[in-house]
Amino acid sequence: MYYGTPPIVTNGLVSTLDAANARSYTSGSLTWNNLVTPSLSASILTGGAGTLRGLSTNPTALYISQSANNTNNLFTCGLPFTENASIELWYKTDTTGSGIGTQVESPGILQIGTYAANASLALWDWSAGTPGLHSIRTYVNNATVWSHIASSTVNYSDSNWVGKYHQIVMNFSGSAGKWNSYNLYIDTVLAATINFTIPFPSASIAGGNTIYAPAANGGSAKNSYGILRQYNRTLTQAEILQNYNALKSRFALS
Repeated sequence: MYYGTPPIVTNGLVSTLDAANARSYTSGSLTWNNLVTPSLSASILTGGAGTLRGLSTNPTALYISQSANNTNNLFTCGLPFTENASIELWYKTDTTGSGIGTQVESPGILQIGTYAANASLALWDWSAGTPGLHSIRTYVNNATVWSHIASSTVNYSDSNWVGKYHQIVMNFSGSAGKWNSYNLYIDTVLAATINFTIPFPSASIAGGNTIYAPAANGGSAKNSYGILRQYNRTLTQAEILQNYNALKSRFALS
């Protein structure tokens, strides 16, 4: 497993998918092996008109390219439900901000549960009608379609979002079998905070305990996925920074 220098945070680590680790992903494989919990390995999906997937090499990241309104996914994997949890994703897009103003056409990044059904959560890159703009938004559906929407407090231009990797951390906090608050960190900076209630176990989440990438209704996207980690507790901002520093050189970041 790759721990880096300084090492990544391992306290509470329950899942690691790493496209550049030969133990986790080998060229042409349709399984992305989980280095921590094998039962949470990812299934890489094939087929779908207008969709290309990077399965022919052992790259830094897995890659998907799909046309607008394409509902294909690159991979799905399991989600271990805990009342406090963190999901860390190393992600890059080559999709420029087109000015698309609807979530149906905007590129998806990551999704928990089935899109717009029962209880689900989706992370989107929405250009909000402004060419060259990327507003990273979180949509939470809790029995009412998109009952909570959080816009990123940090908007990105093509020049500081496209063509470079970003560390995205989704922090969940809760109690009594529910998630009830959420913090989104992008490149170690707090970008959004919302309060909501999603009950679990998985029977309460539409589609069960499944993470989809880039998302079931992901629109036009040219996305790369390098690492996906899950923790059974909420990472602190200092720990998020520690993970960032451990991997920034691999992803050509300063």
